Amino acid sequence: MNLKPGDLFFGLMEFLAFIVPGFILSFTLSAIVDYPCLKLTNITAEKTTTFSWFAFIVISYILGHFIHHICAMILNPIYEITYLKMKLKKHKSFITECEEIIDKRLPIKTDSLKAAEAYLRINNPNVLPDLERHEANSKLFRSLCLLSVYLCFILSWTAVLFLIVISVLSFTKFASERWNHRFLVYQFFLISVD
Repeated sequence: MNLKPGDLFFGLMEFLAFIVPGFILSFTLSAIVDYPCLKLTNITAEKTTTFSWFAFIVISYILGHFIHHICAMILNPIYEITYLKMKLKKHKSFITECEEIIDKRLPIKTDSLKAAEAYLRINNPNVLPDLERHEANSKLFRSLCLLSVYLCFILSWTAVLFLIVISVLSFTKFASERWNHRFLVYQFFLISVD
């Protein structure tokens, strides 16, 4: 039996996109907020139980989903009007050609990127780990961008400048990884159909 990372319930995507950001949020919340429910997840207490660790991981996963959704609502439009617009202008002929080929090969009226990615999932699954790595990294850094701003309100003022720099760098990395994902999907699609 060949076990692949995608066969596990918690793959790289879930770990980087949901658990790590949720871990940061639940760790800081349990340290600063005096709420009985959050005391269950305090893993820094003297007597940490197995239940505390389990509750901490489950709550981190749930909070990670909320962070993921909030970040998508706030940062995706910013990405689209800044970084994506700049990259589409730079690679206009390649993107246009790819989208025309995708529309001819896959007569599904949907987003060209999603159609090409679905085609690759079915016909060329060996490229999926590379694509998922870029997608997972983009989601992690998108969440870190917003979490850095959140931590500015919790940590001392001396850390604020550092956190703002981390937030800007995280946004840049998120945008770069998201673009690399799109670009690779198109490249792999062109290779697969030729």
